[in-house]
Amino acid sequence: MVYSVNVVKPQLSPKRQRTRAVLVEATAAIIAERGLAAVSLDEVAARAGVTKGAIYSNYRSKGELMWAAVDRRRLHLQPQIIPGDSQGTVRAVAKAFFAQLPQAEREAAFYLELQGYIRTDPELRADQAAQQTAQFDEMAGLIEAAFGDDLALPPRALSLAVQALLLGFLSQWERTPDEVTEEVVTQAFEALAIGADRRRRRD
Repeated sequence: MVYSVNVVKPQLSPKRQRTRAVLVEATAAIIAERGLAAVSLDEVAARAGVTKGAIYSNYRSKGELMWAAVDRRRLHLQPQIIPGDSQGTVRAVAKAFFAQLPQAEREAAFYLELQGYIRTDPELRADQAAQQTAQFDEMAGLIEAAFGDDLALPPRALSLAVQALLLGFLSQWERTPDEVTEEVVTQAFEALAIGADRRRRRD
């Protein structure tokens, strides 16, 4: 699960957007049919009706193309951050988390395969780390803008803590779904918010 934000990306020409979409669709189809390990650029090019040169003019590597293909199947949590209202933000995070659980259940086998494959592929591992690092940086900026001097710890440390807590709850939900309730998740994030809020720690 990724506590994600809308990272601004360079605007592409309509032609390049279409080519990328076709490449991603072809790659995603291979993954759905035979798994991540079955992806080859020759087959992607053949399915997409383009040359391998077209792949490299749009994606720097096979790993980058594969990451684009799996990204839409990954969980993306985008709760509302309410400036100055940590309690409201906490409730929004919990609700957004539970809204993602049906997809988590549908895609459980794929996520297991994905993380296993990433462990064997240094390029995809680096892509995942780079993407999450960028997300932590972006989220830290939003947290700082929303809560500023009220924070008792660095915004980036808080964004990392939020991600770790979400991943922990997701992992536990897969094992004991009845234990991971919206109330429990809300209470856990409320405790984190209290610890991160200078004003509430003084109360």
